[in-house]
Amino acid sequence: MSHPTCDGQPAADLCTCGTAAPSSLAVPPDPVRVTGDTPPDDPTALSVILLGTGAGPYPAPGRQGASTAVVVRDRTYLVDAGYGALRKYAQAGLRLSDLRAVFLTHLHSDHTADLFNLFLLGWGPANDGVNQPVHIAGPGPDHTEPDRPQPGTEGLLTHLLAGFGQDIAVRLRTSTRTPLADLVRAHDLVSPPPGRDVLVYEDDRVRVTAREVPHPPLHQSFGYRFETDEGVVAFSGDTAYSDSVGELAAGADLLVHETMEPDFYRGLGYSDRLLDFLTASHTAPGDVGRLATAAGARRVALSHIGPPDPREVGDDDWTRKVAATYAGPVVVGHDLTRLVPAP
Repeated sequence: MSHPTCDGQPAADLCTCGTAAPSSLAVPPDPVRVTGDTPPDDPTALSVILLGTGAGPYPAPGRQGASTAVVVRDRTYLVDAGYGALRKYAQAGLRLSDLRAVFLTHLHSDHTADLFNLFLLGWGPANDGVNQPVHIAGPGPDHTEPDRPQPGTEGLLTHLLAGFGQDIAVRLRTSTRTPLADLVRAHDLVSPPPGRDVLVYEDDRVRVTAREVPHPPLHQSFGYRFETDEGVVAFSGDTAYSDSVGELAAGADLLVHETMEPDFYRGLGYSDRLLDFLTASHTAPGDVGRLATAAGARRVALSHIGPPDPREVGDDDWTRKVAATYAGPVVVGHDLTRLVPAP
């Protein structure tokens, strides 16, 4: 690894590390087909596909940016859309015409880099593209610095639509399709009271609630809970160890939780300041196990894994550290891993 994969932190300011010793192993391949649980015989069943499982923002071989698809019958819902999400979505055999909603845990680039590509590159009735409104929910604007307010989810999509205006206009002039602005339905989430959930989306397939989780220095970061007739799936988002995540995941059939191994970054010589940031913003694998045990989650899948390169920390190491504090089954996430939660 040549540079930090910590979210949103300037390496020159925070890192005193060199580079890791080159691995003697071959560069890990980029998965191109779905593995993991076999497809359910019942086409109405719930399945979860880990499209991208790497922590970012700096790309690493073997894992793409954070993104997960929740598939319920003939509909697909995304949690985050990091770099490579659209490619993995296609490789998973999913149709963009089935996409109904995208839920952003927070607005760091490794969770949003491919968001607009879902629409810009996959828009219109041809090739089963997006041709009906897609709801996009995520954090609102940040007014921490009053003289430099930062846009939230609605503002992000508004600026992207404007920035790609020439391309969008050409597509509308040369083919019959619904104007893209009519299909992108962005919505800023308002933080619920501490320890409370807020309903952010509901249809006849799924009910989605959100809860704020600690991912400083961001002013908002969310975890999500999907409730369906076929099972319950919870997503931690990027977060430090938090009872709030455990409450969101209470009794979940599957908990998809981020994890980061501080000892690896300590071994690279990261500064104390950067290590403090990582510890305050992410969850070590042993703490993932503690949280899952307290929540009564029936199965845990690790995603947003740092370090993302599978040569740096192997699956057995991740599993061993989670299993030290959790007795249930643990899946170490790799791109295009399918999980079928069983209530």
